[in-house]
Amino acid sequence: MVGSSHEALHRIFQKDPELLTRTLQRVLHVPFPRPREIAALNVDLTEIEPVERRVDTLLRAETDEGTYLLVVESQGKADERKRGSWPYYLS
Repeated sequence: MVGSSHEALHRIFQKDPELLTRTLQRVLHVPFPRPREIAALNVDLTEIEPVERRVDTLLRAETDEGTYLLVVESQGKADERKRGSWPYYLS
């Protein structure tokens, strides 16, 4: 559910897009290549049919190894129904 803490988390990534890749590298030890360029993208995933689809934050990272799209979704509690959303976002 959208609330001030939910929005604040995503504003952090939108204002400092490199924070996510730094976190992946330094905190989670994910071998993500250093981005040459990274930008927050439009989060509207609405289809032609009137079904609204939005991710919380969508970032594009340009690296020497290629371009990556990073989707950030925050959940306040476990919600097994969200597992069905993730493949949709990837497609």
